Amino acid sequence: GAGKTNVALMCMLREIGKHINMDGTINVDDFKIIYIAPMRSLVQEMVGSFGKRLATYGITVAELTGDHQLCKEEISA
Repeated sequence: GAGKTNVALMCMLREIGKHINMDGTINVDDFKIIYIAPMRSLVQEMVGSFGKRLATYGITVAELTGDHQLCKEEISA
């Protein structure tokens, strides 16, 4: 591949870095990051990839497509 996923992840990490407290914790309630993909299969792949990589930081990755709905609480989380 051309590294598009890694570039997207680097952009996410840059935004996450803006919300790090002095004690190293992350204010996960202060931001949302949206990744848009053209195909459901790619969305599922990215959710798995980003979910594994960002879990270390306590970041939750969720899928939202026409086939998969989230409730207001899940979107707000």
